[in-house]
Amino acid sequence: MLENLRRLERQTYNNIEVVISDDCSSDDTKERVLELSTNYKYPLVYHRNESNSGYDRNYRKCIELSSGDYAFILGNDDSLNGDDAISLLVDFLHQQKYPDIGFCNMVEGVENGEMIKRASGNRFVGSGVEVAFQYYSCFSFVGGLIYKTDSFRKFNSSKSDGSIYAQIYIGILMVAGGCRLFCMENVFVIKDILMEGIPRGSYKERLAKKWKDFKIVDGGLPSVIHVVVTAFKDAGFHDQSLLFRSFRRTYLFTFPYWIMDYRQQDAFPEAWGLFRGMSPGLNSDMPLLTGWNRFKIWVFYFISAAASLILPLFILRGLHRYFYGYLKR
Repeated sequence: MLENLRRLERQTYNNIEVVISDDCSSDDTKERVLELSTNYKYPLVYHRNESNSGYDRNYRKCIELSSGDYAFILGNDDSLNGDDAISLLVDFLHQQKYPDIGFCNMVEGVENGEMIKRASGNRFVGSGVEVAFQYYSCFSFVGGLIYKTDSFRKFNSSKSDGSIYAQIYIGILMVAGGCRLFCMENVFVIKDILMEGIPRGSYKERLAKKWKDFKIVDGGLPSVIHVVVTAFKDAGFHDQSLLFRSFRRTYLFTFPYWIMDYRQQDAFPEAWGLFRGMSPGLNSDMPLLTGWNRFKIWVFYFISAAASLILPLFILRGLHRYFYGYLKR
């Protein structure tokens, strides 16, 4: 965290407030932050939860504590990329007449700086239920999400706490509710660097690559489906077509995307575990669909799994890039 705070001091824009919400850490974070705050370049707001409240509540708490017009979110292992990041963002917001919610691109702090692309172009995207549906996956990573704080507070809710996807829930509520969405192709965030600038291990190192490590997993995808369908329902859009499209998108694109990814990491046991864990019969939201739509989801499940588990890797590499582009378009 201290390394990240030192990086933030390099920003050329001066009117910045740095907010830290400490989810009851057990180390000396509080003492070190308070010591640094005495001569820090920017106002530093530090809050420590009395008990561990979980990711979702802590993420919302951080924005609630802010007093600025906009909140730029960084995960606990993220930092800003480029000394002029905030200055460029402020200029863009002014040009676009201060939209409500947006996202930027990121670069991995590990894996040779691979870019995580979720935005193409610097532009106003739109608002409404169709825009919310098309872009909700861009809120999967919390780093680089940007909120107009007044707009965020109108839609802030604890309903999705515990899902680890509160940002998707609130993003859908905001955009479907009329908030104006924007995107920036600038790579403003370095993702996954540890406190003293030491890169952490990639998730790929934790994949089951031997059958003795096999386990049934779901990759959090059922939770994503639940958050998405709940958010649209709470936003006033609960038609069967939208429900079905939410399931279809996961089973036709997100689910096979991760199986392909695991196979490319030589982690076939993990891929098989995801196949088992993503059985539609295990999804508690399936009864929301009509019988015909449930049948189609089962068909998509088996077709997607068969293709992503059996196709040669050289074919999968091209499909993998296509699926990622579809999910983040």
